[in-house]
Amino acid sequence: VDSPSFQEQAKALGYTRLVVQRGRGTYRLSQRDPAILEVESFDLKPSLEDEMSSASLVISHAGAGSIIEALRQKRRLLVVVNPALMDNHQLEVAEAMHQRGHCAMAAEPRQLHSALAEAAKMEMQPYPAADLRPWHQLLEETTGVSPTG
Repeated sequence: VDSPSFQEQAKALGYTRLVVQRGRGTYRLSQRDPAILEVESFDLKPSLEDEMSSASLVISHAGAGSIIEALRQKRRLLVVVNPALMDNHQLEVAEAMHQRGHCAMAAEPRQLHSALAEAAKMEMQPYPAADLRPWHQLLEETTGVSPTG
């Protein structure tokens, strides 16, 4: 996301603002041309709910928690796999969600440009809500207490 070509492509696709959570690393964004995109970045926040709820597109690593958080908020999602992490489990998760139409996917960071174009035009399939009825029934049968009231 930190290149003039990415930011120009994002602007051409209609995006006007880029908000980046940098995490714990030392890398800092170098490309900040307000004529292209308004760019904001920060280290870590306890929750990204506010940022995600106002986003027209979420670009995320392919961790299961991040994917579910974005999809539960019904955000257009582009996941970028980090193939160097944890036996590449991110690829399996990203491929499964992409095949179901829940997100666009870059199998590695260098595929971000083509995946951004896909994310902008892709008809995303909504992620189904969790069915907690079996869990509630088990809790009630086990404890005698109804968790729903």
